[in-house]
Amino acid sequence: MSEPRARRRRFLAGSAGLLLPLLQLRSPRAASTLERPLIVGTSTPGGGFALYGETVERIVNRRAGRTLVRARPSRGTAENIGLLKDGTIDAALIQGTSASELFEEGPASGLRILFAMYPSPGMLAVPAASPASRLEDLRGSAVVFGVRTSGLVTLARQVHAGIGLDIDRDFEALYVEQAAESPRLVRSGRAAGLWGAGEGWPGFTELARSPGGARFIGPSPEQIPRIVAAFPLLKAMQVPKGAYPGIDEPLPTVGSVNWILARDDLDDARAAAFVEAMDGAARELAAALPQAAFGTLANTLASAPSRDLLHRVVAARA
Repeated sequence: MSEPRARRRRFLAGSAGLLLPLLQLRSPRAASTLERPLIVGTSTPGGGFALYGETVERIVNRRAGRTLVRARPSRGTAENIGLLKDGTIDAALIQGTSASELFEEGPASGLRILFAMYPSPGMLAVPAASPASRLEDLRGSAVVFGVRTSGLVTLARQVHAGIGLDIDRDFEALYVEQAAESPRLVRSGRAAGLWGAGEGWPGFTELARSPGGARFIGPSPEQIPRIVAAFPLLKAMQVPKGAYPGIDEPLPTVGSVNWILARDDLDDARAAAFVEAMDGAARELAAALPQAAFGTLANTLASAPSRDLLHRVVAARA
């Protein structure tokens, strides 16, 4: 074979190798994969995760010009984990405490980080006229802790256990079917307080804006180190002044970062499309939900406990 002909054959072979991935992306099979929306488990209506998921769905899909994400209501973190593991959904919003327990399993959990959501500092809301000033002041009283399968209940158990209290034994613990029911129980006088977490949480917003207003209580400064020592997955956090009406000074407490997790076998094309869309929509999401300002690719990479826990398309951006 002549040298010119050999060079031409080598060039064509190399070009075919470069073009193959592009041809695969344009194939009907790859196109149909990309066109399937990412089903993301959220929470019950009226919950903070439901609000976040609905906001992501609306903004990301509008920017993409197609249905890239579909938020699916659920009973919260515990159910989301089960739905993820059995392949019913593609991704899910997972409360930070429960996510940290999964992270302790390492890659063996089969779940990976797609994106950081926002921190959830835990606190208790009481009517502004309530005499309570410490968490233990409501011992023996009815307190709404939320949907039983929600990660917020896990957070409540750990925070109270850290100060020597059991939410089921030491309080009249009230659990609801939907998060939207929670503030109404306090407003009606049926409950003395409402447990929740994070900025922009709908239950807190409703209670704080109701007639009479609300006050917010976190662990005392001396209790926070005890809680963190008992539950190292929790971190000391601070709720900023003005996060809700009734928070006139920064409120020290504990909490964790919430995450969007996916199965480790989520195909790269849809995972990448979602991550790129979330990063591109970061400013718009923050404008719609101030607490979502934390959710950026940079914060996702910085907050992940380990690179091994990132989905491979996210790890590739580190």
